[in-house]
Amino acid sequence: MISLVELADKYENSDFLEKDPSKFMHRYKKKINQEIVAFISANLAFGRREQILSHIEQICAYFEKDNLEPFDWIIEGKFYDYFPQSKKSFYRMYSFEDMRIFFKSLQKILIEKGSLESFFKEKWELALKYKSSEKVYLHQVIAENFPEKCALICYGKTSAAKKLNMFLRWMVRDNSPVDLGLWKWYKKCDLIIPLDTHVMQQATELALLEKTPSGKAKSASLKTALELTEKLSEYFPGDPVRGDYALFGLGVNKS
Repeated sequence: MISLVELADKYENSDFLEKDPSKFMHRYKKKINQEIVAFISANLAFGRREQILSHIEQICAYFEKDNLEPFDWIIEGKFYDYFPQSKKSFYRMYSFEDMRIFFKSLQKILIEKGSLESFFKEKWELALKYKSSEKVYLHQVIAENFPEKCALICYGKTSAAKKLNMFLRWMVRDNSPVDLGLWKWYKKCDLIIPLDTHVMQQATELALLEKTPSGKAKSASLKTALELTEKLSEYFPGDPVRGDYALFGLGVNKS
């Protein structure tokens, strides 16, 4: 049987980008635009892959239509032209108004600190400085800095936060043909596996995750994500979320 490391070697390559939301961030040369497009792409990454890609492509087309880079497009508030205060669906349960709130929140962050990295790094350092005995997770720090009415962001303390943890994989992991490794201040050994449906299914089939007493797969929670991340650290020391490629690649190529 092929090992997890061999599976990761097989799927972590430039071909992975072709049908993955991560491909959009590679279109841009400037770091500030890469992380903005990555954040947009990650937070729209749920549902059918074809629909995910088409809606991210639609937003990228807005940048091109206005002849602006993503940073300038958001700073200048061009998103107001495309996302009115309407309850009409833009993508699945996300309305045009939800997208408007999302981009307005990004605009506020970018105006305040000039980049997502500068903003979240400062908030992370403050969270560590004033933390209680409770463990601090970066995806939760990110979520806490968006208004609760921002529907695209997951706020639950027990949530696996798949989309934000995928974004963090893109930002932190280096020496990868997929992940950009832009944020040098955060350790990749502290990343949490994004619990995609394919990842959960394969982790259960390979007994990386135990089934519940009733014989079912565990639910996608932060507890489960941490459990799987710890297990993957045995196979990928210091870089546990590299296992995402092995499990996701195996799962998506079976379907």
